[in-house]
Amino acid sequence: MKVESSALCGTDLDLYQKGLSHPTVMGHHVIGKVVSLSPVMQWSWDVEIGDRVALEEYLPCGLPTCEACSKPDIYRFCPEADLWKGQRRVGMLGLHEGSGLHGGNAEYMELSTRTVLHKLPKDLDSNLAAWTQPFANAVDWVVNIGGATSGSRVAIIGPGYHGVAAVAAAKAVGAGEIVVLGRNSRTSRERLEIVESMGASILTNDDAATTSAVLGQHGDRSGFDVIVDTVGLGGPAIDTTEHLRKLGRLVLAGLGDTPVAEVNLKNLVRGASGIVGVRGRSPQSVTRSIELLAAGGTGLELVPSIDVGLDGVDELFRTLLDRSGPSSPHVVIRPSL
Repeated sequence: MKVESSALCGTDLDLYQKGLSHPTVMGHHVIGKVVSLSPVMQWSWDVEIGDRVALEEYLPCGLPTCEACSKPDIYRFCPEADLWKGQRRVGMLGLHEGSGLHGGNAEYMELSTRTVLHKLPKDLDSNLAAWTQPFANAVDWVVNIGGATSGSRVAIIGPGYHGVAAVAAAKAVGAGEIVVLGRNSRTSRERLEIVESMGASILTNDDAATTSAVLGQHGDRSGFDVIVDTVGLGGPAIDTTEHLRKLGRLVLAGLGDTPVAEVNLKNLVRGASGIVGVRGRSPQSVTRSIELLAAGGTGLELVPSIDVGLDGVDELFRTLLDRSGPSSPHVVIRPSL
C-alpha cells in the first residue's frame, strides 16, 4: 500500500518515549492506496488495485479457537493484537519481519493476511480521511457505549485529539449541549477555541481535584447524560458521576495515576447510571465514521491539519513531548511531502 497519511495520537508518543524492544516503523492511524494485490487478498478484502483504504491497527490471529477472533466485532481483544501483550499491531512490528514496512511513517506499507482494512470513497478529502480511526473511536465511546442521542447533554474532559473527535461524534447525533473542559495552558486554550468553533461550550480548570465541581457549576444543573474522560484523570473523573442524569454514563478512555478513594455507589444505583471503560472501537464504528465523514458537516473540517514530511518526524515528536509543538491536535505525517 502507498501511504497517503499517518495521523499521530497519544499512543505514538508513549511508544516513542518509552521505546520498543526492536527497531520499528511507527504510525498506526494509516490511510493509503492499494498498489499491489494477490488474487486471494483481492477476494478476501473485496478491494481493487487503486482503492483508497483505512487500516485498523489490530493484526488479530484470526484462528477459530481464539475467543476474540471467533466473533466478528471484538477481534481487537485478540491476545496477539493486545497493546500490552502480543503487540501484533500496525506500527509496532519490527524491521526484522518481512520487508520491515509495517507502520504508516513510510512511503509504503506491507499488508498481510491479518490486515483489517476499510474501503474509503475516492473523493473523500484527505484531511477528513485522516480522521477515520479517531472519529470511529469517538462514535463508539460517545454514542454506542456512552448512549448519546438527540438532545443529550455531553461533557468531554480534554480538548485533545480524541476530545475533538468526541465533540464531532456528539454533534453527529444532535446532542443538545456539548461541554468541553480543558486547562489554561496555551495549547489547551487554543484547542478549546477549536472545539468552540465546532459548537461546544468551553470550561477551563487547572486543578484535577476540582473537575467535578467545575462541571457541576456549569449551566443546566440537572447533570449530563454522558461524561467522557479522554485524558485519564483517574479518581477525579470518578467523582463526576454525581453529575450524571438518570441512566447516564461516565466513559473512561484512559488510565489515570490518581487512585480512586471512593465511589458513591448509591448515586449509581439510584440513577441507574454507570461507569464503563473503553478500548479501541468496533468495526461498525469505523464504517459509521467513514459514512459521516463522507456526508460532511462533522465539524472536523474546521480543525487545522498540521502536515509533516518523513524528515520532520523526529523533530515533531520532540516538540510534542516538550509541549512546544503545534496546538492543533490533528497532526498528520504525509510521506509525499
